[in-house]
Amino acid sequence: MSMQRRQFLGAAITGAVTASMISGCATKAEATAAAPVFEKPTAEKPLIACFNENPLGLSPAAQKAVAESAAKCNRYPFVRAEEFRAMVAKQIGGKKEEIVLSQGSAEAIRASVEAYVKKPGAALVVAELSYSDGEMAATRNGIPVVKVKMGPNWSMDIPAMREAAAKVAKKGFAIVYFVNPNNPTSTIADSEALFDWIRSNPKNTIFLVDEAYGEFVDDKSFRSTMELVAAGQKNVIVLKTFSKIYAMAGLRLGYAYAAADTAKLVHDHIAYDFFQNVPALEAAISEMNDAEFLKQSRDENAESRKIMEDLFKELNLEYLPSQTNFCFFNLKAPLKQFADAMKAEHIMVGRPFPPATEWCRISYVRPAEMRYVADVMRGLRAKGVL
Repeated sequence: MSMQRRQFLGAAITGAVTASMISGCATKAEATAAAPVFEKPTAEKPLIACFNENPLGLSPAAQKAVAESAAKCNRYPFVRAEEFRAMVAKQIGGKKEEIVLSQGSAEAIRASVEAYVKKPGAALVVAELSYSDGEMAATRNGIPVVKVKMGPNWSMDIPAMREAAAKVAKKGFAIVYFVNPNNPTSTIADSEALFDWIRSNPKNTIFLVDEAYGEFVDDKSFRSTMELVAAGQKNVIVLKTFSKIYAMAGLRLGYAYAAADTAKLVHDHIAYDFFQNVPALEAAISEMNDAEFLKQSRDENAESRKIMEDLFKELNLEYLPSQTNFCFFNLKAPLKQFADAMKAEHIMVGRPFPPATEWCRISYVRPAEMRYVADVMRGLRAKGVL
């Protein structure tokens, strides 16, 4: 985009936002998503328990907002995007210039990695069992990836990651990609250890902290690294998405939150962060302050979590404490036989996650569906498959 057009759009955005009130956010939550009558899954309509989606779907208010947005899709969304950016900043206690909008969190992850790939000796440091987008972005840009072995029970070994990053930073630049809560383990890291590391301001190091599942955490020890950005830390970028608790995986909206100078580096690697998808913006604006929908999402998730934890205890299956909308448990056998058996029952479970080749990830579905999953697993135990 030419400088003249950038300047023109910037002036138009500033003027429009100044002249208008942020609208579209429901002052009172509409009806929450009613529980559908349970239908046994079929080959044509399997039970999807493998992608960590919010099974409630968009809230009724968001569905209405998306439908109504069709009439506006002939217009560029940059004014609405700036209104949304302001809403996000207000919600998290940040500033507009600290928010970089993106297509889901995936684009923000890529842009955050690419912001530092030209640093001499740059390398990505990541736990060996974690979400793969950081590693994919690094590999596509030709920078090495340093994988750090996990601690006991597939925990994040922060001392080991700290040591690995220090070795990289001694001769080059360390891009530390940290997923918290972690995927696929569903566990959280030691917040104090992570905060201490970031606050130590290690030389030649940037932290990318992916908090896609943060809204599902129940553990009181969890702390969002947004606190650090708000406190003035310039060496951390927090990555957020509307794909999970907001049920917008198919609409693609997210953002990076960082100190203004750091955010600008990320922004330089996103084409146009004010050109977001119109229906996605309207859905997000509708849901951001929809307390009833968010509570229902958390409550149903907690109920499904308990169903699975009770099952694991009943069947004496090792599992990790879930702080997300999925669980991770030990089959003590290769995944394929179990996954195939579940597929035969029209239930789709998670793919393999090396090196945890005998562990399975199952996404929480709605409670009635989750009880059906549990009953199928009991049947597989009786058949000797589980």
